[in-house]
Amino acid sequence: MTKDELLTAIRRDRARLDALIAPLGEARLTEGTLEAGWSVKDALSHISLWERLCSGWLAAAARGETPARAEVQDVDGTNARNYEATKGLPLADVLRESRESHEAILAAVEALPEAELADDGRFGFPAWQLVSANSDDHYREHIDQIEAWLESSRA
Repeated sequence: MTKDELLTAIRRDRARLDALIAPLGEARLTEGTLEAGWSVKDALSHISLWERLCSGWLAAAARGETPARAEVQDVDGTNARNYEATKGLPLADVLRESRESHEAILAAVEALPEAELADDGRFGFPAWQLVSANSDDHYREHIDQIEAWLESSRA
């Protein structure tokens, strides 16, 4: 996947996520009705965490370093710690961080040389796959979850 294709996918799927949640008010966004009792706000915070982590990994790659990525050794634990740390945050703070972490991952991809995105030596697979898993693919995962919740709440 080229850098342009990756950036297009990230922007496209993020726009889908943003459009899906835009009409939801604060009560719906903070209602714990998703998997594991998470709210849409919690899902956004979770997405932000992985965007920030991935942005950091890409920054390290841009410096010629191979990040340890300890967080992926215990994904469930990482997610649980993030949930506990962020569940009490105000919605406005989570929405702001969601926008900022999205901008950060776009900037990190834009800063990384095209060859580094295709290289499979640093992470054991092409870096674009790492990015996609923590952005566009991740957005689609939670879009599906939110759409299923919204559909079941209409029934």
